Amino acid sequence: MKTLEQIVESEKYIPMTYLDYQLTSWGRMFSDISNKESYTSNYAVIDKNENFSVIIKEIEEYYNSKDIIPKIFYRHGSIELNVLRPYFDKYNYSIREFDIELMILNIDSNRNNKIKDCMMNIIGHTLDGKEYNLAVEQDYGETYGVKLLNRQISAGHNMFFAYDELNNPVSMALAEKFNNVVYISNVYTTPSKRCQGYGMAIINSIISYYKNSLIYLHTHNPEAASIYSQLGFSGRIFKSWWAVKGKLPEWCQQ
Repeated sequence: MKTLEQIVESEKYIPMTYLDYQLTSWGRMFSDISNKESYTSNYAVIDKNENFSVIIKEIEEYYNSKDIIPKIFYRHGSIELNVLRPYFDKYNYSIREFDIELMILNIDSNRNNKIKDCMMNIIGHTLDGKEYNLAVEQDYGETYGVKLLNRQISAGHNMFFAYDELNNPVSMALAEKFNNVVYISNVYTTPSKRCQGYGMAIINSIISYYKNSLIYLHTHNPEAASIYSQLGFSGRIFKSWWAVKGKLPEWCQQ
């Protein structure tokens, strides 16, 4: 199977391991009524060219029944925005467009051999203590992100943490695995410890742990992309988007 086809498949099936879902003839819908504020827990994907008015009505019925704002996201392989935009305008959806770089690890490439030497830990249980606090810090004190992380961990995915000289967790990332595909997300380093090699150490640890796997991630940060390139990733920029019923929240407009 080609690389992008594997990624499309992983993006479809990985969320099924920890979210409620409904598969349809045109795509899929994911939800978590215990975490309604999490955008990455509640969204639909349209990947077949069918009657879009009917599809949007089905999406709205599904999420309205759960008291969740309907959201439709782009995922690799889904219908392009230029096709769907007239329907989003008709049904009062606000759109956020952004560039995102898909970065895939080249297993045969030479990695930066000057990786920071620090304590690492792989956590496969519910986050608590300082690790929990770091995960909440990533979302500026909100807990919807850590609630999702704990569901992902409970489904068998792993959190990786790097620690400073005082054994405080200062950097983290999530690795989700489906078949032989590993997706890295939630890469975060506390501000006071950035540019010191902890983030690179986290990604390198994941690469070492999942040897011979297809490993990929997304970034919209050129500086982060440069770091990932040093670890053997190469990238391609995609146009991505979210469509949200009604008005976008303030954080989503930035």
